[in-house]
Amino acid sequence: MDNKFTVVTFGCWLNKADSDLVITKLKLLGWEYVEDIDSADTIVINTCAVREEAERNELKLLAELSKKYPSKRIIVTGCLTRVRPAAIRESSPNAVIVTSHGVESIDEIVGGGDNVYVYDDRPMKYLPNYYPELHGHRYVVPIQVGCLGNCSFCVTKIGRMGFGKVRSYDKHDLINAIKRAVNSGAREVYLTGQEISAYGRDKGYDLVDLLEELLREIDGRFMVRLGMMEPLELSRILDGLLDIVKSDWRVYRFFHIPVQSGSDRILTLMKRKYSASFFRDIVTRIRRVFPDATIVTDVIVGFPGETDDDFWASVRLIEELGIDKVNLARYSRRPFTEAAYMEQVPEQVKKERSKVATEIFSKVSLERNKPFIGREMWGIASEVDFRGENYIVRSYNYKPIAVKRVDIGAFVKARIIDATPHRLIGELLASEELGIRYRVDFRISEGLDLMS
Repeated sequence: MDNKFTVVTFGCWLNKADSDLVITKLKLLGWEYVEDIDSADTIVINTCAVREEAERNELKLLAELSKKYPSKRIIVTGCLTRVRPAAIRESSPNAVIVTSHGVESIDEIVGGGDNVYVYDDRPMKYLPNYYPELHGHRYVVPIQVGCLGNCSFCVTKIGRMGFGKVRSYDKHDLINAIKRAVNSGAREVYLTGQEISAYGRDKGYDLVDLLEELLREIDGRFMVRLGMMEPLELSRILDGLLDIVKSDWRVYRFFHIPVQSGSDRILTLMKRKYSASFFRDIVTRIRRVFPDATIVTDVIVGFPGETDDDFWASVRLIEELGIDKVNLARYSRRPFTEAAYMEQVPEQVKKERSKVATEIFSKVSLERNKPFIGREMWGIASEVDFRGENYIVRSYNYKPIAVKRVDIGAFVKARIIDATPHRLIGELLASEELGIRYRVDFRISEGLDLMS
C-alpha cells in the first residue's frame, strides 16, 4: 500500500487541532498528505458526537466510502468512536477504530494489525506542526483536554472521557511550538481545548500564566484567539485575563462564553455550575473594560422541561446584555446522557422557539454592529467569505469585516461603511502587503504602528 493519506474533520476547533496532529505524525513518517479522497490510500475520519445530525452525516459518509473504496484503509477517530462504536462498525465493517486520545499515537497505530485501539488517557506530549502550505497563516494548537463540569446534556464527556478531569500541555512545549509557527509565518494562533479556562489546573499554573509567558517570549506580529471558556472557570482568572488583553494588542478582544440558558431552573437541570446572574456579571465585567469586545455565547432551546417562561428568560438575557453572536442549537438527544431520559420538548416546539430566537438574536447582533459604521478598524485578512465574493478581515475584536481585495494574512485597515447582523462591510484603506499605502494613521490604540 502506498502512503498517501487525507483527513476529513467534523466538529470543533479541538478536532481540527487533533486532525493537524494526525497530519504531523504521519508526515513525519514520510507519508504524503493529499487533499482529495480519490488520491489517498488511507482516509482518516475525525468524528464529532455533539449533535445527532453530525452523527448521521458521519455514518453516511463512512458507508459511502466503504462501498466506493473497498481497498482503501479507513481510520475512524474522534468522539463518536466511544459513543457509537457499533454503528461505526456497521457503516464501515473494515474500518480501524481509534478512540480520540489515540491521535498522539497514530503513527504507531498505522503500523499495527488491530482494528480497534482504545486509549483511556492522553499523554499530552505531542503537538501539531505548522505547515504554511496546508495551514496558510493560521496555527490551531490544542492546549488542554477535559472539563471540570458534568453537564446532563453533554456527550463529549463520554466521547473524550474528560468530565471532572483536565489534562494540559506543558506551557513551555506550547510556547516553543507557537514560536516555531510564528517564525515560519503564522499570523493567527488559535488556542483551543474543551475548556481552555481550566488550562493548567493539573499543572499548578493557569491560562493567564501561559499567555504572559507566550507574549513575553515570542516577538512578531500575530494575533491570539482564545477558545471557549466556561463561566465558572473563567471567573477565577478573569481579572488577570483582562489585564493581559489590555496590555498586549496581540490578543483578540474576543470572549466565547457559553451560557446555554437564561433560566436558573434549566441551568440546574443542565447541571451547569452557575446562575444567569453569574453569567451577567462576567459579561458586565468584560464590557466595563472593553465596551467593544466581541462576546459570543451558546444557547440551547428546547432542553427537556423547558417552558415558554424558561425560553423567554434566555431571549431576554441575550437582549439585555447585547451579546454579539449566539450559537443557537435545538436540543439534540444524545445517548448515555442524563438529559436523554428526561421528559422531552416536542420537536415542533423546539423548531418554533429556534425560529423566534434566531430572528431576535439577529436583531441584537445588528444593533451591536451598527455603532461601528464610520469607524476605522485594523485587523488580519483571515479568509475568503463563504460566497467567495469578498475577503474577511478579523478586526482586533474579532469582528468579521468584508472587504473586496486583500492578501490573506496581511494586517490591514478598513473604514466601516455598513453592517449586517453577521458582519461589518468595510472599505480598504491600507494593507502592509498589498502596496496600498495611503497616508493614513495606521496605529491602534496602544500606539503600535503596523505599517512601520
